[in-house]
Amino acid sequence: MARATCPPVVVLRMRSADSTSGGLGLSSRSERNAKALTCLIVWSVALGGLFAAVVALSPAARAGTCDQVGGVITGDWTITTTQVCTGIVYSVDGSININAGGSLTLVNGGLSFSKDTSHEGYALNVNAGGELVLDNSVVTTQTDAINPFLKLAFTVSGANSHFAMKNGAILKFPGWFNATGTTIDVTGSTITGFSSTELFGLGVYSDDNDDSPLISWASTTASLYGSRIERIYENGTASGGNATGPIEGNVALTASSNLYAYDSYIGVDFSNVVGLHNALRVDGTSNAYLYAVTIDRSQDPVLKSTWQPAYEPLAAGGNIFLLRWLRASVVDSTGFPVSGASIWSTLSPSATTAQYPDNGLSSTPSARTLAYLGRAASGANAWNHTDSSGLAVIPLYTDVITTASLPNAESFGNYQLTVAFGAATGPSGVDFDPYPAISAANNTKFVSVGLAVQVRTGPDLTVAPASPTMTVLQNQPFTVYALISNQGQTTATGVSVAAYLDGSRAVTYGRVDSLTVATSLNQTMTIQGVATVGAHTLELIVDPDNTINEGGSAQESNNFANITLNVQPPPAGFTAILTPTSGQSVVSGNALSVTGYVRDSGSNGIGGVVLAIELRSGATVLATNSTMSASDGFFIGTIVVPSNTQDGQYSIVVTPATTLIQPDTANIAVQRSSSFLFQKVPVLGIEWWLFLVILAAAAAVAIGVSLYWKVYGLGKMVECGECGAFIPEDATTCPKCGVEFERDMAKCSNCQAWIPVDVKQCPECGVEFATGQLEMADYKEKMRLQYDEVIARFKQEASRQLGRSLSETEFQEWWRKQPTFLTFEDWLREEEEMRK
Repeated sequence: MARATCPPVVVLRMRSADSTSGGLGLSSRSERNAKALTCLIVWSVALGGLFAAVVALSPAARAGTCDQVGGVITGDWTITTTQVCTGIVYSVDGSININAGGSLTLVNGGLSFSKDTSHEGYALNVNAGGELVLDNSVVTTQTDAINPFLKLAFTVSGANSHFAMKNGAILKFPGWFNATGTTIDVTGSTITGFSSTELFGLGVYSDDNDDSPLISWASTTASLYGSRIERIYENGTASGGNATGPIEGNVALTASSNLYAYDSYIGVDFSNVVGLHNALRVDGTSNAYLYAVTIDRSQDPVLKSTWQPAYEPLAAGGNIFLLRWLRASVVDSTGFPVSGASIWSTLSPSATTAQYPDNGLSSTPSARTLAYLGRAASGANAWNHTDSSGLAVIPLYTDVITTASLPNAESFGNYQLTVAFGAATGPSGVDFDPYPAISAANNTKFVSVGLAVQVRTGPDLTVAPASPTMTVLQNQPFTVYALISNQGQTTATGVSVAAYLDGSRAVTYGRVDSLTVATSLNQTMTIQGVATVGAHTLELIVDPDNTINEGGSAQESNNFANITLNVQPPPAGFTAILTPTSGQSVVSGNALSVTGYVRDSGSNGIGGVVLAIELRSGATVLATNSTMSASDGFFIGTIVVPSNTQDGQYSIVVTPATTLIQPDTANIAVQRSSSFLFQKVPVLGIEWWLFLVILAAAAAVAIGVSLYWKVYGLGKMVECGECGAFIPEDATTCPKCGVEFERDMAKCSNCQAWIPVDVKQCPECGVEFATGQLEMADYKEKMRLQYDEVIARFKQEASRQLGRSLSETEFQEWWRKQPTFLTFEDWLREEEEMRK
């Protein structure tokens, strides 16, 4: 960028006064100040432009800063301020410590620790006063290092420390997840580990690295909402007695810890295999409150007598509480959802109101549960009131597992329900299968309660025009568009909508009946023409006959809507017929399409004009129909020519409903319907009888030519020098014996010498040849001789077989029984086919 320079404060310059005298003078102080001000302005503009460019090119501001701008974190990172890092999964070659005052929020990114056997000590620590938030982010270890070490120690501890996962966040590593004196919130996220497939080829002990971290939480409050704890540590070698590493992993709660889990999965099981069994364990000071939690049922032993507890209190005072969901729907006598109905649950048979152990056995769920449900303790949004769809989701305490109840639970999942809406009440009940039945189907029950009351409102119809004002032509029909709405909760059937003019119901200008309106309906209605020019009010009324019970006068009062009409006289114009064209012929009894347009004197289309289409014979109208011009003035209509119309000249007349627009006429010819033989062939324009005569003559000529070539088209024949058969002169092989001929040469059938094909006598032996054009009779005679020679050979063969000479009659009987039997006609036909 060019450097800005300031002019000197004191300068010599040519004054206008001095220019006449040719002298030089000093600038005044005011002039020097002006120069200094100019310098200041120049620098200000330059610096301002530079600052604007920097701001424009800088990334958008984020809520919080992130000290790590690259993708690699080298060395330990200690966080004592608020850090918000977005969109990067950092490769971490060191440890991360979040201390008091520090907060690390990872959004759409994460941490991937690069550990090997020389750097096993890398860890992730959230200390007192620190916070780690994973928002759609991951914490994992890398599998692509040399001598990888996959285990990670993740520790959250100390007063006011906090760890949160949300929006699909993931913890994925083997190792340890230890928490002490902290708060953990996991929403819609997963704690898991590597699969064996991901570990293939790494050279690590798979069974010790294909699980999620060992979980041990002390003095900790943990909440799981719609989340998963998967792949809890298992050791497949433990059952053989030579285990490497821990025997099995559990989710352990100690030192007054509390776990609140809602609609979540915890991968504990009922397995009885050493090393493969996992349990949720609480000590004598800790509790777990499990709302519709499911577990791993893929490892259930066949015999229930060998099942091991999935939930296990280790000492008296430790409890695992199971709560399930009741999804109760309430409907009225018509099956319509009842909103605002209250539902109270009491234990059966004790009649004790349902209690909630995570809220001191109060009859109201805890604040944590209410927040999860999005409901309140009381009021219109109370947890036990049905919503707008008539549904209430109610938690019910059904089982508790203590050391006294092991290996089972104390179960009490039978409840009586009392549903109330106003003065209407309805009883019902629900029962939950006792632990260990804790599948998803066991955890949620559905109940529908009907009340003897109707809350569904009847139809409440309204009508509104698409436009409050319209300009129409005098005496010309037009179309209005009306939106009919039903504000009630019952579908209206048999609905009518009508139109009246200027407040009078004496004349109905338009009406549509038999409509069905569930919520809304866009309806068109044709309105007859208004005779008087000027302003008018068109009143639209839905349910004009008041046949639908809408509940009272308040509901009936919104059935009306008005449209202000500006009725104008139609402009002067003319009608022009496009089809039929003048002189066009039509057969009586057929339909005739009539098209054209209506235009004003400026050739602009006039829409909405009613047109009468007539077929006339002089002044007599033989047929009529009507149509209306479109917005561009174009019209199309159809008129049927009566079948008894005599041959002759007629006229098509199109007459507008208004005398200001001129009619038009087109002359046509009508021909009575007759036999198709006297009708015209399309395109050719000749009558069918003449066309068929021509077609028959052409067919006769084709047949004659074919027969001629069949009989006389044999051409010049020559004798085969090999077998003596007569063959076409231009044949290259004999169809009889298969011998091939040299072009223009033939073999003499007498002396076997090769001679020119066109000689009449063999120059070697002097024999004469049968050449030239043969008549058909000669050809057949030759064929007959060949056939007789073949028959003679067969007769000799027959005499040899029978041992005596046969008469002609005996031979013919023998010959007909042979599979090779052929008549002369068959022989001749086969010879002809071979020749072709």
